[in-house]
Amino acid sequence: MSYYRCLSTLGKAVKKNSQEHTFSEVVKKLSRFSSHDELIEYSQRPIDHCYGNRMIEACSPHHSTPICLIKTAADLHEQLLVRVAHCICHFQYLPFLPAANPILLSINERYWKLFEKLAHFSTIKSEADEENFFELINLFKIQNNDIIGQLSSGCREAAKYFKTYDIMKTFLDNVLQTRLSMRLLSEHYRELHKQQKEQKPNDQWRGAICMNFSPAKLVQQCIADVSSVCFETYGVVPPVHVENHLHQPIPYFPDIVEYIVRELLKNSMRALVEYHTVLFNDLTHVKTFFEDHRQDPLCKVLISADPEDEHFTISIQDRGGGVDEPIENIFQYQFTGEIAKEEKEHNSTYFPYSFHDPTIQFSKRMYGYGFGLPICSLYAQFFGGSLTLAQVPRIGTDVYLRLGFIHTDSERIKI
Repeated sequence: MSYYRCLSTLGKAVKKNSQEHTFSEVVKKLSRFSSHDELIEYSQRPIDHCYGNRMIEACSPHHSTPICLIKTAADLHEQLLVRVAHCICHFQYLPFLPAANPILLSINERYWKLFEKLAHFSTIKSEADEENFFELINLFKIQNNDIIGQLSSGCREAAKYFKTYDIMKTFLDNVLQTRLSMRLLSEHYRELHKQQKEQKPNDQWRGAICMNFSPAKLVQQCIADVSSVCFETYGVVPPVHVENHLHQPIPYFPDIVEYIVRELLKNSMRALVEYHTVLFNDLTHVKTFFEDHRQDPLCKVLISADPEDEHFTISIQDRGGGVDEPIENIFQYQFTGEIAKEEKEHNSTYFPYSFHDPTIQFSKRMYGYGFGLPICSLYAQFFGGSLTLAQVPRIGTDVYLRLGFIHTDSERIKI
């Protein structure tokens, strides 16, 4: 690309809300990394991973050493410095034009500001220091709830400037994994802080880890929530049957499973309604068909576990006609099914919700912009599992979510 063409393209890429960054401003922002010695130092440090069983043991009321919030806060402070620095590195590795996209540049700026706040935060030695750090973490959580949506929007705008899809995928995978680990550790600390300050023993929770997590109960709640959205969208709801073979509760981060299951259920319910609407060409007939199949549901959720393999599985099987696309395409970022023009306009500001976001408890849309499945797959891999899909055209789709136990001594899952 010629210098003139680069300038011309960049001038178009950096416009936002009728404002433009000059070329020199963009270059200045993107070149700060090389002159920031502290950031470079932390970015070169390896990540000190945490493990679910150790997190549970450290919070146990039977542990020989009671949890110390000051030490926990100091440890998290150091963890976040390293992880935020790594996250900024992922932005540094982007090609110039995607990195100069105003939305992606603004996300990069947020992580820069967070790093500077953490770097300038005083050493946590007292209860007052810990309380101030707790407020900083709360602020960090609130200010970054929209990161996934912003990443989706920024990458969509800059898609043609990525040299290959693999470059964009690597960037998104790295940023989203780093973000997930930071959110998990931050939320765990926040919950520990609140539980200790309330001075109310709660055997059900160890920080953000639910000790009596029941996948079956969570699935039932997700079915109720998605059914409500489905009814608001279409006026009909397909029947869903749950078959549970995991009766023993397990320790887990429930919000992770909740996010994935809701996304998968939305896909299945949407497919069932739209496929049968095409078949019958009338929603009244679809509603009657669904009612007739209450005892022979068109969507089935099976829950099972393999203690020896230290995994549990949630599979969703639907008869929604399948997807007429290669499976590898379905798991690509920005892949989505066809949406009517009016639906696209109506959903122009919708993005996948972020778990633990109090302002967006659950997405009220059945459609998205192609980030749902790849993020679900990424989260499953993060927790030592997988998300696989099998389909039969004109029949339906089976999706298998496999997640690793976090409480075992094998420590295969690194946070």
